[in-house]
Amino acid sequence: MSEISVHPRASALLLSYARRPAGEVDWDYLFQLARRHSIVPLVYVQLDHAVVPSEVLAKFKQHYIENSARNTVLTAELCRLINLFRDEGIEAIPYKGPVLALFVYGDIALRRFVDLDMIVKKSDVLKAREILLKSGYTPSKSLSLAQQELLLRTQHNMQFSRDNHQLIIELHWEIAPHLFASTVNGERLWQDLIMLDLNGTPVKTFSAEDLLFSLCVHGSRHLWERLGWICDVAELITRHPLNWTALINRAASADAERMFLLGVHLAERLLDARLPAEVKQRCDSDPRLSSLADNIIEHLFNGPTHVPATLREIFKYNIGVRKTLSARARYLLYMFRPTDGDLGFHSLPSSLNFAYYLTRPFRLLRR
Repeated sequence: MSEISVHPRASALLLSYARRPAGEVDWDYLFQLARRHSIVPLVYVQLDHAVVPSEVLAKFKQHYIENSARNTVLTAELCRLINLFRDEGIEAIPYKGPVLALFVYGDIALRRFVDLDMIVKKSDVLKAREILLKSGYTPSKSLSLAQQELLLRTQHNMQFSRDNHQLIIELHWEIAPHLFASTVNGERLWQDLIMLDLNGTPVKTFSAEDLLFSLCVHGSRHLWERLGWICDVAELITRHPLNWTALINRAASADAERMFLLGVHLAERLLDARLPAEVKQRCDSDPRLSSLADNIIEHLFNGPTHVPATLREIFKYNIGVRKTLSARARYLLYMFRPTDGDLGFHSLPSSLNFAYYLTRPFRLLRR
């Protein structure tokens, strides 16, 4: 098991929510909270095993072992696919999953992940798709070539699976749709990569700055519904030196300053991640940031079971996390762009692609 720097605070945080009024710990509730937030392995290595009831500790240990075994299988598959893509002339960047676990925690067993994310250049997506199909993967949605080309213009990834969904691949060409947030896309994405050894396979991945910015955008896309994502941000801040001036400038130029600051603010507030004075000052000077964080924290710890946000809550959050009218306008455009679910719902000839945009609002309302 690895030594961890920040996240004894993660287990202490969950323990504070698992204490009954009399002060004793509800250990079953603690386990359920850890499972909800996908940090069972992390909490297991942080707990004082001497004070945890044996049956609860056994449950934590079993999940830790199972997670480690699953991550080993997924890591081997990721290495296989990266080499397969490389042999076919496709450069793939592994994103999140085992590479994030290794880069941030130093141990692939300490982070839970259930799928594998890879980013390829947009021009290579359809070729990469064919390689996955030949490897036994099937797309989550059965789309025609015209629909796939439309998806390349409107979204940022496609999902594939095999072995009864035991192996899931998300094939990205962007971190997030550009209308959602201008992230590390285009030429910049491919120029600032670093090398990492993943189980003997050399892989290219994001620099610490690109990774932190991307994690903040990813967390925001999902309303920061898991403490595990905040743990990733906090540990990255703690373990790796960062060019904070460049990060702040990038966030401002991408019209995503509040989105970025919210991620690092949550890491500081919940997990005691240390921020430079100038970053902390920017967080403190944004009055909306604290209320956004309050709402996220309330939802993070509202029980052991995740309750999905309503469409109204999603909309309110996404408008609030954007500071400018232009960023909010782009988000509205993003909302009405068809997804793979819209395309899979009904198949239309390419001459009628505009109809997907017309039916998208009605599908949103049905949700």
